[in-house]
Amino acid sequence: MDIERIILLFRRLSGLSEKDVISFRFMCEAAFSYVDSRLKSDINVSLCGGRLETAAAALAYYRYVLWCITDGELNQIKVGELSSKRNGSAEIDAAEKLCRQAFSDIADLLEHDGFVFSVID
Repeated sequence: MDIERIILLFRRLSGLSEKDVISFRFMCEAAFSYVDSRLKSDINVSLCGGRLETAAAALAYYRYVLWCITDGELNQIKVGELSSKRNGSAEIDAAEKLCRQAFSDIADLLEHDGFVFSVID
């Protein structure tokens, strides 16, 4: 996996400028680390890098959307004297769907985390 490729994909998803994306590099690095830590031991990363980088970028983007919603950036629009508020749920839903799909695409490459839901009688 290539962290610079993850940052580029994240930048495209987020619409951030090259200058602004630097502030969120830590999210891309954290997503990289998360994906890397979940990989099966026998995976040839060079053969699967594109899928892994896409999943890491999607995870970073999902976390970015959550960050912006809690920070207030995505839920307020102000044009001159007019302003509008929204709850951001559409952005969260879209980012979550993208992230789930990207991780579904690499499910064959990841170790299961061992967490299981079950019913006890």
